[in-house]
Amino acid sequence: MANTVDFTPCITSHPADSEVHCRLLLVEGTCGSSTTANGNIQIIAHENNFPTQTFPVKNGRFKALIHLSSGENLIQLNFIDRQQTWESIWPVNYIPLLQIPPLNLCILVACDSPLTFDDTPDCEYPPDLETAIKRLRLAGYLWQSYTASQMFSNGFNHRTFRLDESYQPDTLSSVDQSSRNTVNIRILRSRYTTAEIRDPNRAQQNSNAKDKDSLFDIALEAIRSEFQEERNYVAVLLLDSHYDNNLITGHAALGSGGINAKYSVGIFGSHTLFSWPTTLEDVIPCFTNERTVDTKYCGIDAEGDKYWIACNVGLGAMLHEIGHALGCPHEPDGVMMRDYIRLNRSFCAVEPPGPPALDGNECSWHRMDMIRFRIHPCFALPDDESFWKSHIQCVAIDEGILLKSANGILAIEFYLEHDEVAKSWVDYTENPAAEVILWKEELRNRVNGEGKINVHVIATDGTDVTIGDIDDLLQTQHIPEIGKVWKSMKFGQQTGSPSTILLPADPLIKVVVHSGFALDGLEFVTRERSFLFGKRGGSPHDFPMENGEFIQGFGVRSGAWIDAVQIMTNKKRSEWFGNINGGSEHELTVPDHGDYRVCGIYGEVEDWVKQIGIQYSLRE
Repeated sequence: MANTVDFTPCITSHPADSEVHCRLLLVEGTCGSSTTANGNIQIIAHENNFPTQTFPVKNGRFKALIHLSSGENLIQLNFIDRQQTWESIWPVNYIPLLQIPPLNLCILVACDSPLTFDDTPDCEYPPDLETAIKRLRLAGYLWQSYTASQMFSNGFNHRTFRLDESYQPDTLSSVDQSSRNTVNIRILRSRYTTAEIRDPNRAQQNSNAKDKDSLFDIALEAIRSEFQEERNYVAVLLLDSHYDNNLITGHAALGSGGINAKYSVGIFGSHTLFSWPTTLEDVIPCFTNERTVDTKYCGIDAEGDKYWIACNVGLGAMLHEIGHALGCPHEPDGVMMRDYIRLNRSFCAVEPPGPPALDGNECSWHRMDMIRFRIHPCFALPDDESFWKSHIQCVAIDEGILLKSANGILAIEFYLEHDEVAKSWVDYTENPAAEVILWKEELRNRVNGEGKINVHVIATDGTDVTIGDIDDLLQTQHIPEIGKVWKSMKFGQQTGSPSTILLPADPLIKVVVHSGFALDGLEFVTRERSFLFGKRGGSPHDFPMENGEFIQGFGVRSGAWIDAVQIMTNKKRSEWFGNINGGSEHELTVPDHGDYRVCGIYGEVEDWVKQIGIQYSLRE
């Protein structure tokens, strides 16, 4: 009897009956156990409520985008060989998470914009605002499905960002434009003209430009008039980008934001929009289009001289800026470096030949990106544990640096001063640590080089701190009548004149806080004299001290400088003094409240206090 080869399609990337949270689900699978299957697989949506989609199969493997409707879905997969059709049914449950803040997709246009983007005269779709809306909408779903796939395959559950959607005519398919819940694309009309937006002095790629970052400010101005939520996450396509005289004007690839920012924004030009897919039926053709870019009409961004590479670079680079908006810095590899030149490999099992820049693995989010997403409100899942915001304590001890967080430390990154990318990192996601000691011997090995070491610590509740110049923090002093003295990290960013005071051995009768819109100074008063850190600016505020009471630390609100302070003793806490709405809240405390005491204050002072830290010693 002849041996029959089984080509039954099977999804391998996700278990059956998975509960997922994105409308387009990016999956991988196989056609039976054979590695000889080549051709196409059909994806038939639940109850045929979306047009059937086709994706290539190569050597028995496929990647596909599956359209889902809210609730339970039974997806039919068909692989057709020359003799028969091989079918399977795959169940999956789609639950939109409407309670988490969305990523809003926008197109910025000049006040007199022609509402067009660069493309060739023989383009398939008109290069107008309507096409731009369709392409950005689909791009949003591609970014969302890609991120969901990355998070799940790396052990972070079915987690991705939500897109702002409403019930309206859908454009994801060229076959059916029925009304469905689909992504809203907001049109932001700027007060600036097309000529002003296309000013070469604003062009990011112009080495002689004097105002390269101004397009971000122009976009932010328009965003602020449209979005007034407490937290706003926005990705903006600049429609009026234009390639002219070998320069792409009206374009900037910029992003900035984080968990606590009111506006988290990524912007990108429309200069690669000519290569993006308009509908789901276009995704594979766009990722395999070997046509050469005609530079008479369209600009080439780096390696993107072929349409399919231009598509990778455009979609990937805008996702990179969205990554910045979601709090991700540059990383050694992945989306937050430049691996998105290989973005097509995540969506398609086949690939045209390409340049050496395409050598390497499939593009991914870096592990540290995904750790940041794990605790970002845009990626929250209903079953996630809730945390009260706590503080990360960072102090020097004999063994090295002691880090503490009541909610647990999630990750630590190690940098050399002036490095943009971390030299190494430690991941505690499997078992967040309440306490970590960074041993002196290991710190230099973590950065594998000379220079000042900076450490960035991330806690499970989203709080984070950056500790500058670890070697300086590890330096101890021996002071007569006090003994060995250690110090904490400093808060505040701006510099001034270094300043240090030692607290008196005599009991304090009060602390006078000098403050207005910032902390001006701290004055420690005994019955005989006073000791001032900073200056006597603003207004004085007395904090009386009782018998047997001593200082154990300070609450600090800081950003660029020290906005406000709270005094912490072994008996009580003071109210906040200064600008209580400024900066972010932190704490400066001794390692163990029972064994140590604050014996000094150090930092940087100018017109007011720019930086502050504590010195501490063993209690007698």
